[in-house]
Amino acid sequence: MNQLLDQARPRALGLLPGVLSPTPAILRRWALATVAVNVGIVVTGAVVRVTGSGLGCPTWPRCTADSFIPVAHADISPINMAVEFGNRLLSFVVLIVGLACLVSAARLRPRRRDLTALAWLQPIGVATQALWGGLVVRTMLNPVTVSVHFLLSIGMLAAAVVFLARSQEGDAA
Repeated sequence: MNQLLDQARPRALGLLPGVLSPTPAILRRWALATVAVNVGIVVTGAVVRVTGSGLGCPTWPRCTADSFIPVAHADISPINMAVEFGNRLLSFVVLIVGLACLVSAARLRPRRRDLTALAWLQPIGVATQALWGGLVVRTMLNPVTVSVHFLLSIGMLAAAVVFLARSQEGDAA
């Protein structure tokens, strides 16, 4: 396991400089990372739903009325708070990776407008999901709002998969 981590670390660190001066190979790695984090947020969202942790943070955008992070609360299980808060934190990872894809796609030479347009969907999607997630909390997990939240996540995942596929192709139609 340590050997695997030692091999992965230079590759991961090699992505960072590639954001500002990307190669097609680095852009494909960011595209794969976007798919991975979107799968992660869909899975953790499912865990939130299955464990009944959707109101583990009963307010939005704060976790509790007084704090952005979980604080012991008599009415809410610490596990439910941790599950919901973990899902909220993962959205920042999705945003960071999405922004890295956007910057990489915009700086790729020769420029590929299709990739830049697809890359915009990630940060826009995260912002939309965050606002919609607030509505989900405020409607006390109304099934309609929860369903739309899930569909938005699937849409973001689909956009990430298309971005990955297009990053592996040429610029032709």
